[in-house]
Amino acid sequence: MPDTAIKQSHHLPVISVADAKRRGLLSRGMLARLGLSTDAAPVAVLQKEDGTEIPLFDPNHVKAASGKAEPATPTAKERPALPTRDENGELPRISARRADALGLFSREALTRSYYEPTDEPIAYYLRKDGTRVELYEKATCRRLPMPCIRCGNEVRYRAKLCRTCYERELAEKRRAGDARRAAYYGRKPQEVLFFDLELTGVYDHDEVLSITIINGLGETVLDTLVRPLKKRRWPRTEKIHGITPNMVQNAPTMTELTPKLVDVFAGAKHLIAFGTSTDYSHLRRIYKTRTEQGRLRAKLIDCAAEFSSYIHEHGIDLVHRSLSDAMAHFSLAWEGEAHTSAAGTQACRLVFHTLFPHFYESEVT
Repeated sequence: MPDTAIKQSHHLPVISVADAKRRGLLSRGMLARLGLSTDAAPVAVLQKEDGTEIPLFDPNHVKAASGKAEPATPTAKERPALPTRDENGELPRISARRADALGLFSREALTRSYYEPTDEPIAYYLRKDGTRVELYEKATCRRLPMPCIRCGNEVRYRAKLCRTCYERELAEKRRAGDARRAAYYGRKPQEVLFFDLELTGVYDHDEVLSITIINGLGETVLDTLVRPLKKRRWPRTEKIHGITPNMVQNAPTMTELTPKLVDVFAGAKHLIAFGTSTDYSHLRRIYKTRTEQGRLRAKLIDCAAEFSSYIHEHGIDLVHRSLSDAMAHFSLAWEGEAHTSAAGTQACRLVFHTLFPHFYESEVT
């Protein structure tokens, strides 16, 4: 099968809404509403029910959007005053233009948007034919159940679809996904490399501390600590992977490793990792041209994205979808200490081989 049969996705770790809130991460929409922007890369993603992903950014790496002041929530003084009934309790008459400016809607317009008034109208206007149209404030209206965008009959369940249409669509995705994962790809295991990096942090300005590369047979191609050139301490990530400044003081730098890495990657047909976005942002620096970087990127397969698709298509209730989750779900045993590049690389290989059991086989005709 062609290389494009495997997702060439470069997703970041998928986290839950609760984790995003706890860490204070911001989506592009939230940044825009706050009048902020960022040049930093996203640090994680939220995954919606339909599989689409929302990039999330660290609030410590944002700035005011150029040419714009931070928009504040309108105060009562800034909002146009809503009309009120007169002393006799009569509704005030306003023009259609003022109704638009005040954000007032007719019952007919609200029904088209699947809203239902719950309070009394606050104004009215007259059409040219003299018809009286009563107006309501949308904020006081009740949201009505919306119909499925596919069949138009039943109430929406997920991804704007009713339960019947959603489950039918999910079953179709599951059949296609299972067929793709069960296909025979005929790859040579020596030309398929799995890799993992341990870093001083999660941002582009952070540096590599270790790199492990193995082939499809599980044979080690490269396994080394790496000495960073700028960072001297990394207390947060040290607690995770256990790499201390003393451990890397005599290790080679990424610059010294570049010739070896370029040679190893040149002989590979596929480069597979569990989450390739952050790793790629560091590995691309070993190449001088965008063409060379593009060739590297074309070889990447994101095992995390493949696992995420698998659990979505099969309706498996996993929130974090991490490598540890994947190992636990498939009842796979870790080789070595978790959160090291060596153990992470072997674990990624095991998960990928579970997802694609015939990756190195050619279909017998």
